[in-house]
Amino acid sequence: MQVYVSNKEIEQIAEGLVHVACGKPPPKRIDIDAVAAYLGLTVRYEKFAESDPDKIGFTSDGKNALTVFRNGQKQRIIIKCTKCGNWHDISSQCPSAVPVFDSEKYLYEIRKTLISKSESSFFEAIKSSVPEGFCVFPQINLASFINKTDNAKFRNELFRNVDFLVTNEEYAPQFIVEINDQTHLTRERKERDEKVQKICEEAGIPILRLWASYGINPEYIKKRISETLSSLPAVRIHHFHPNLSTQRPDVAVAPQITANKKNGCYVATCVYGSYDCSEVWVLRRFRDNTLSNCNFGKAFIKIYYAVSPILVKWFGKYNWFTKPCRFVLDIVVRNLHHNGYENTPYNDK
Repeated sequence: MQVYVSNKEIEQIAEGLVHVACGKPPPKRIDIDAVAAYLGLTVRYEKFAESDPDKIGFTSDGKNALTVFRNGQKQRIIIKCTKCGNWHDISSQCPSAVPVFDSEKYLYEIRKTLISKSESSFFEAIKSSVPEGFCVFPQINLASFINKTDNAKFRNELFRNVDFLVTNEEYAPQFIVEINDQTHLTRERKERDEKVQKICEEAGIPILRLWASYGINPEYIKKRISETLSSLPAVRIHHFHPNLSTQRPDVAVAPQITANKKNGCYVATCVYGSYDCSEVWVLRRFRDNTLSNCNFGKAFIKIYYAVSPILVKWFGKYNWFTKPCRFVLDIVVRNLHHNGYENTPYNDK
C-alpha cells in the first residue's frame, strides 16, 4: 500500500526528524527522497522540478490537481489530464487536443460505390424487369425530380434520397422503388418514410416498396413493376393544404382506413412496414385459408378489422406498441410457416 502526502508535509516531517536527530535547527536543504524512502512514502516529481536547485517536488493521489510551491510562492498547478493521461500545467492546452495536420487526410472523399451490395442485386433485378427503353437511376434526390410549387426559398424536405427512380425513354419520372430493411421499422425511419410518401403522393409519383428480408425474386419484382406501370398515371393526394375546399380532377383526399376493408392486415402491416412482405403473406394465407372457414375465425376477423385500424391510428408510431406486437407476431408467423403456410407472394382471395 502506498501513502501519498504533499511536498509541504514531507518537508515538515523531514525538518522534525533532523531537528530531533541534530538537536539544532535543520539545514536549508533536505533530501526529500531519502526521507520519503525511510518513511515508505512515494514522491512524484515533474521534469521541471528535477532541475530545480532546491529540488522541490510534490506528491499526488493521481486524481486531484497538484500545487507546486517554491520559496513559499505558488509556482504552478498541475493536473493529470483525462485525455492524454499525462501531467501538465492546468493553464496549458493538452497536446493531444491540438489538431495535427496530416497532408494525407482530407475532409471529403469519394464514396467507393453509390449503392450497397444488397441494393446492387435489386438494381440488376429492377433493370431486367422494366420495359425496354426505361431507365433506372440509383440514389436519386427528391429535389432532382420533384418541384415545390410555392416558390419557397428553402426546400429541405426534398433533400432526401430514394433508392431507385424509374423513368421512361424520355427520362420522365414514372415511379420510385424503395428497398426496405429492418431499419425502416424504427420510429425515426418511419417518420422519414411517411414524409417521403406524402410528398410523392402529392406530386403524383408512386412508390414501390420491396423488402430486403424477402430476397431477390425476379418474377415477383417484375409482377409488381408491371402492376405499378399499369396503374399510371397515379392519383394525386392532397396532404399539405388542409383548408382546400375544392378538388381538381387529379387531386384526391387522403384515404381513410375503413373497418370493412378485408385486405388491411393493419397491425401486421404497421409492424412489418409493408402489406407485401413474407411475414404478412403468411398471415394473409392463414386468414383466407383457415380463419375464414370457421365461425370462430370469421368472428375474429370481424372484430380484428373493427379494432385494429383504430389501434394503428393511435399507437402505430410508438415503439412500445410495435415492438411487443412484432414479438408476438414473429412467434405466430414462425409457427404457421412451420405448419405449412408459405411465405411467398400471395394475392388475397
